[in-house]
Amino acid sequence: MDFQARLSRLANVCVKVGVNVQPGQELIVTAPLEASAFVQQIARSAYQCGSPLVTCLYDDPQLIRDRFEFADEVSLDHPPTWVYQRVADALAQGAARLYVAGPYPDLLTGIAADKIVRVHRAIALASNAESALTAASRINWSAVPFVTRSWAKQVFPDLPGDEAVRALWDAVFEVTRVDSADPCAAWDEHNLTLKARREALQSRQFAALRCFDGRTDLTVGLIDGHRWIGGTVVAANGVEGTCNIPTEEVFTSPHSAGTEGHVHFSRPLALAGALVENLYVEFREGRVTAAKADRGLDTFEALIASDEGARRLGEIGLVPNRSKISDTGLLFYSALFDENAASHLAFGQSYSACVLPDASDPSRPDRGANQSALHIDGMFGQASMNVDGVSRDGHVTPIMRGGDFVI
Repeated sequence: MDFQARLSRLANVCVKVGVNVQPGQELIVTAPLEASAFVQQIARSAYQCGSPLVTCLYDDPQLIRDRFEFADEVSLDHPPTWVYQRVADALAQGAARLYVAGPYPDLLTGIAADKIVRVHRAIALASNAESALTAASRINWSAVPFVTRSWAKQVFPDLPGDEAVRALWDAVFEVTRVDSADPCAAWDEHNLTLKARREALQSRQFAALRCFDGRTDLTVGLIDGHRWIGGTVVAANGVEGTCNIPTEEVFTSPHSAGTEGHVHFSRPLALAGALVENLYVEFREGRVTAAKADRGLDTFEALIASDEGARRLGEIGLVPNRSKISDTGLLFYSALFDENAASHLAFGQSYSACVLPDASDPSRPDRGANQSALHIDGMFGQASMNVDGVSRDGHVTPIMRGGDFVI
C-alpha cells in the first residue's frame, strides 16, 4: 500500500475504533496545522459514518513559540477560556471528541520551565469542564498520533528529515495495526485480550500493588472500589470506543495517600518541551518526598509543585514488556506511545471512570482518588519488573514476572 492508502486506513481506525462516531453525532477535532491532510481524511470517514458536522481546531506551533518570546509575560496566565467552554458545551450536548497528537519536542527549547508550567496550569484550569467529561467517560473520545517532522527527527536523529518521517510513519502504522489485513477486525481481537486482562484484575479487587525489580520497590495502595480500564470503554452516552490509539495498557486509580517506597523511571519523560532523564522518585504517605534526575529535574519539580495533587499519583497502568509498541525497540518521546510500551505511573489527576460509585457515601465520590490540574505519565516498566497484587488480608498474587503478565 502507498502512504495515502495507509493514512486513510488510520483515519478509519480513528473514527470507527477510536471515537466510534455515531450517525447524527458531531465530531470536534484538535490537531496541529501540519496534520490538515490527515484531518481531511478523518472528516471524510466521519461523514461516511453519518456525522453531520466535523469541526477542527488547529494549533499553530509557531504561534505557541511566539507567545513565549514576544507576548507580555502576564499573558501566560490567560488561556482562551471561551474556546474551551464552547467545546465543553458542544460535548455536553452530544458531540464526540478526537485529539490528534502531533508532538513538537524541540518547540520550546530555551524557554524557562516556570513559564511553560504557567501556561500548562492555565490551560488545565480553563479546560477543566472538558477534561471532566473525558476523564469520567461521559462522552466517546479518543487520542491518536500524527507524525510531525520535529518528532521524527527526535526519534531518528541519524536519518535525513524525509527518511526519519517515513521511518516513524512505518512504526506508527505498525503499532496502530493499519498494516493488518483488516485493521478494525485486528483491533476488535486486541481489545478482547485487554478486556480479559482487566476483568481478571477487577475480579480480585486488590488493596495494593507492589512493583519491584532491584532498582524500584514501590507499593501503590488502590482506592476501595477501584475500576480497571483497558481497551474499549463504554461511555455514559452508551457508545463504546477506544480512548487511545494505540493502546496496550490496563490501568486504575491509586489512593492519593497510599503510595510508599521508591521508583526508578526506565524511560525519559517528555514534559513541556523538556526531557527528564533517569528520574528517581521517593514517596511517603502518597506524596513525593524526594526526586533525582540526570537531566530535566527543574521542569519535573516545577510541574509537580504547581498544586498539591501533582505530587501524588492519579494512575497506575500495567503494560506487558512484549507488545507491538515495545517490540519496535523505539523510544517515541510521546506519552501516547511510551505509556503503552511500559508499565507507568501518572502524577496528578485520577480518571473518575476508574472510581466505582459508593452508594453508602455519596458525599465522597472520589473515594480517595487524587485531584489535580495536571496529569503527567512516567514509565517504570522493563524486562526485569515484577508486580504483585496484595489483598486486604495480605495475600500476595503474582501479576507480572519479568515484565509480562502471569495472571
